[in-house]
Amino acid sequence: LAEAQDSLRKALRRMIKYADQHRRKLEFQVGDKVLLKLTPQIWKQITRKFRHRGLIPKYDGPFEVVQKVGEVAYRLKLPERLKLHPTFHVSFLKPYYADADDPDRNQSKRAPAVAHTQFDAEIEKILDHRVLGAKKNRRTEFLIQWKGRQEADATWEKTKSLWQFDKQLEDYLKTASTRASSSTGGGGLLDPQSRT
Repeated sequence: LAEAQDSLRKALRRMIKYADQHRRKLEFQVGDKVLLKLTPQIWKQITRKFRHRGLIPKYDGPFEVVQKVGEVAYRLKLPERLKLHPTFHVSFLKPYYADADDPDRNQSKRAPAVAHTQFDAEIEKILDHRVLGAKKNRRTEFLIQWKGRQEADATWEKTKSLWQFDKQLEDYLKTASTRASSSTGGGGLLDPQSRT
């Protein structure tokens, strides 16, 4: 009996040794950029469309690590277009290395899988924004003045249809939040229909 137990311990140590040779120890810090592995299951949650496994992009991102959850999971800052739970096991993540010579190289020029609108016009100015709907159906719309058009011709556009202007929306929201807190005492922006 002791001989059998000894053999089992040796076999277990040998298994661990060979398994660990192919295992990579990955750890990320808060603020690191990572790529998210897209499995067919994750792809289906994102798009609700079937696509052959070979046509699914291997990774999406980069996304910022917001928090370490437990020993082997991380919470990511995901864009609104990805309707996913933001916590992933480390095996779904890969470090992102930015290209210093060409920072735009890894930025996709294509519409995300769920976007259906692409604008040919450029944004002249973002005039306002509003939040519509209740908790689950909450969405943000922006009042956009397009280049070459009058302010009176501005249109309300949904956030997800403005995917190609993410940087401009981010800049606008930074300035809008400071403008709202100083002008209305922190009460938020005024509804555009209430203006006279």
